Amino acid sequence: MSIGHQNGSRYKSLVTLGESPNDCWGWTGSINKRTGYGKKQWHGESVLAHRWVWMMLFGKIPDGKVINHKCSNRKCVNPHHLEVVTQSENCRHGAGTKLTADAVKSIRQTLSLRRSTATKKNLAFQHGVSVQTITDIDTGRSWRSLN
Repeated sequence: MSIGHQNGSRYKSLVTLGESPNDCWGWTGSINKRTGYGKKQWHGESVLAHRWVWMMLFGKIPDGKVINHKCSNRKCVNPHHLEVVTQSENCRHGAGTKLTADAVKSIRQTLSLRRSTATKKNLAFQHGVSVQTITDIDTGRSWRSLN
């Protein structure tokens, strides 16, 4: 797919293309200063740029799904770098990408024995992830498929 797609003209002026089709397409429109994601006003609402580009090219995002950046670049809107996933899969791709299924099982086993804040901090440090990632594993928000 190229930017020349029939809907491409709607966002062509808001994107900087890379040198090759595999490069990130940088969003040059508004950026949310807190999150680093591109944003766009659409139908009177602020929407994330990568979600807007997806909808312009492919239509409605299925209920219960989100758009993941396979490249992990929050400003990228290259449709080849975007995919429809569950929130759990998206979380796993984020901070939890360093974890393996075995590591998650080990974390859960440790948490089943003691759920203190200190334990979560220690597990986060040991595995090189955030305390929030450990909490998400503990609550089932991420790695739900291992439950």
